[in-house]
Amino acid sequence: MRASSSAGLALAVVSAVSFGTSGPLAKALIDAGWSSAGAVLVRLGGSALILLVVLAVLRPGVVAAVKADAPALLLYGVLAMAGVQVAFFNAVRYMPVSIALLLEYLGPVLVVAWVWVVRRQPPGGRTLLGGAIALVGLTFVVEIWSGGGLDPVGVAWGLVAAVCQASYFLLADRAGSATPPLVLAGVGMTVGTVVVAVLGACGLLPLVIDPSAGPVVLAGADLGWPLTATLLVVVSTVLAYLTGIAAISRIGAARGSLVALLEVVASAIGSWLLLGEVPGAIQLVGGALILTGVALTRGRPAALPPAEAGECVAPPRDGRGAGP
Repeated sequence: MRASSSAGLALAVVSAVSFGTSGPLAKALIDAGWSSAGAVLVRLGGSALILLVVLAVLRPGVVAAVKADAPALLLYGVLAMAGVQVAFFNAVRYMPVSIALLLEYLGPVLVVAWVWVVRRQPPGGRTLLGGAIALVGLTFVVEIWSGGGLDPVGVAWGLVAAVCQASYFLLADRAGSATPPLVLAGVGMTVGTVVVAVLGACGLLPLVIDPSAGPVVLAGADLGWPLTATLLVVVSTVLAYLTGIAAISRIGAARGSLVALLEVVASAIGSWLLLGEVPGAIQLVGGALILTGVALTRGRPAALPPAEAGECVAPPRDGRGAGP
């Protein structure tokens, strides 16, 4: 049992670190001339293709899951996959990757508010304290007292990503234990790919995937778009989801979601090493407060009703996410 728990923690760490690389990799592509939606389409489309192959081999009950809860799976793909990633990748156009991710990680606080207002289940004192601390941290991160703080457009996109991340938890919870996590991820990515592609074809999302764009610079070197896009798909998405799903089967969703907070740390370190982005001291304090607050809100599984929460929820992302 202890060996299984240790392996689960190791897998959860691998998942969090893998998710943390998505921001720097995507921003390098965007800085080279790709659009945010273009980076999302490549990430979701490539990952969906791989996961559909995995689903075809393992046959974990895709048809039964779709029949049982098609509306939830559809909304999951639209909001929790396409929505959160489009919003997050747009946010990183205007601000450092780590700051955009911190804004997205306010999603669990929004889940607490939803459960309180809509389901009329008041949170405990610890959860309320966590939400308050996270909101104080938000004021530090965006430096609301400073006229020269973060770009408001980037902040708006970051908060949209938080709303979409909240939908991730609520819709994954809604899908219920009848939907295996791998099916949730694979079907969600497929739906998200179709949504982004259709919106791009209609001109509602600027869809630019330009192989002839400028250099894709990471850590001072031009890695080129094929390698960067492959890493975004294979490492930041497929590896991140598969290891996260395997981790949750061993240590549970509650512990897995706490370990997933390492994504922010991994993203900050990756952005520093690969992009040269270093948040200011006040923003670092705000980030620490947000992470502390989120950890407190996740500290009690009662944030979602115990009868509904289950152990089937995939790790946060995407962008969890997201991360994204």
